[in-house]
Amino acid sequence: MNEVAQLIEESATRLFDDFSTTNGHELMETGQFPEVLWADFLADGWLTTLLSEEDGGAGLGLEAGCVLMRLAGYYNASLPVAEALMGVYLSLKSGAEFSDELIIPVILDAPFNEQPDIHLYGIPWARHAASIVVIFTQNNKTQLSLVKAQDITINAGQNMAGEPRDDVTFKASLLDNSSDVQAMSLKQLESWFALCRAAQITGTLQRVLEMTVDFANERSQFGRPIGKFQAVQQQMAVLAEMTSAAICAVDAAIDHLNTEQEWELIACAKITAGEAAGYAAKTSHAVHAAIGFTQEYPLQLSTRRLWSWRDEYGNEAYWSAKLGQQCFALDTDSLWSWLTTQTG
Repeated sequence: MNEVAQLIEESATRLFDDFSTTNGHELMETGQFPEVLWADFLADGWLTTLLSEEDGGAGLGLEAGCVLMRLAGYYNASLPVAEALMGVYLSLKSGAEFSDELIIPVILDAPFNEQPDIHLYGIPWARHAASIVVIFTQNNKTQLSLVKAQDITINAGQNMAGEPRDDVTFKASLLDNSSDVQAMSLKQLESWFALCRAAQITGTLQRVLEMTVDFANERSQFGRPIGKFQAVQQQMAVLAEMTSAAICAVDAAIDHLNTEQEWELIACAKITAGEAAGYAAKTSHAVHAAIGFTQEYPLQLSTRRLWSWRDEYGNEAYWSAKLGQQCFALDTDSLWSWLTTQTG
């Protein structure tokens, strides 16, 4: 996977780095879709990253997808990379034909029996999607259903980063013709979405760390760079430590995909990434002072994403509670062996 990851980084870096010099962020925050970047994204074949060779993809899987998502986070790419990759993967699982249109995955985790309408809130990029693929459980089976954009009512919204987060409404009857997915559970898919967002967070954390160290070494106060002051050095050391911990946690989760430890390590990864995101945002702005808050300075592009993404697909409290429930469900004599299996 190391050679594949290196190839992905070299190729995707050119795409995302070129975009970072455009006005794509301003366009996104005014409600426009980044058509040029999306076209380049499709032309390079990234949309099929998760697909098997039988489905017309490269057979790289979620491991390679997380490498791509991390890069997108590092360059603050105003593009629904995680949602697009997961959406096309799940749409094929639902029985649909492959399409290079934007398909957004949505988890419906609440019962909807006898309800005429389904209401979902804060759905990423829904206004720009050709379809949404709804994931839900019925009769203890995971179901997928593709709902077309023309059948959806959208109330546009944004997260703190200015990314589209829309409320959607559609008829519950549209879920009647759903497909049963045997190999995946709702619990597993929820964790995959969390891993995708954690991978993006680690890319953004790396960018914030680099910007903060560079600024501290360049900005002088009282006759020397502020990075020479012990108090600032201590803050940056903790920032580097938490960034590294988040990257390690995400890497461990990726390495254990399709193993018995997958879910637990993804939960740990999202917790660790979320905690690091909070510290990184406040510390980087403390070091940068007033300039870090300005629209013209790029730090805010990263920190606003950290504040937004740490809460999406479950924040630290959510996954900590889930992980705690998992521990309590173990037999009394199994806790130590369970812990050492995760860390061995």
